[in-house]
Amino acid sequence: MNNIKIFENDLPSDIDLSNEKVIGLDCEALGLTLGRDPLTLIQLGLESKKYYLIKLNRETYKAPNLIKFLSDSSTLFIMHYARQDLLWLKYHLKIQPKNIFCTKLCSKIARTASNNHGYKDLVKELCGKDISKKEQQSDWGDPNLSEKQISYAAQDTQYLFEIKNKLTKMLIREKRIDLFEKCMKVIPILVDMEISGYKISTFEH
Repeated sequence: MNNIKIFENDLPSDIDLSNEKVIGLDCEALGLTLGRDPLTLIQLGLESKKYYLIKLNRETYKAPNLIKFLSDSSTLFIMHYARQDLLWLKYHLKIQPKNIFCTKLCSKIARTASNNHGYKDLVKELCGKDISKKEQQSDWGDPNLSEKQISYAAQDTQYLFEIKNKLTKMLIREKRIDLFEKCMKVIPILVDMEISGYKISTFEH
């Protein structure tokens, strides 16, 4: 676990990620209900297999260094189910990364023959690895995260790069890359709507 570093409240100012053009990003919370369940942890994963876990201050959510980094439009942030992660970030940190790549939506557009678009599914089918999601439901509010939780948090960004690259090739091959890029522009709008109280089901037939 020497490649995993854990920080309290914020990303330290002496960590320079400006040369990282692509970053894996994930969030952990105590549930899925906005306004009730707090955002507790943010994971940043590098392609070099270094991982930074930031345990947020749930009283203030002040993290100026992290917010500044997430505001950098020159960095591409890969997420699985970006709509959920962006919802947490916008609600708690008042930030909305602009350059995003959602592997879940990408899989749905590229892999239309499959109904399996979860992170665990993609890791198995595209990366040939079996991973456990058992820790997903664990207590992410505990100030003393277990080794299993720490490894799980890093794992949630570990395979995003390979998944992104393989799905992108499929999108290009099937001439669906333009459609996917348009969808990435829509996700922040859906996030704003949800925060404003609108449910996406409002626009379903």
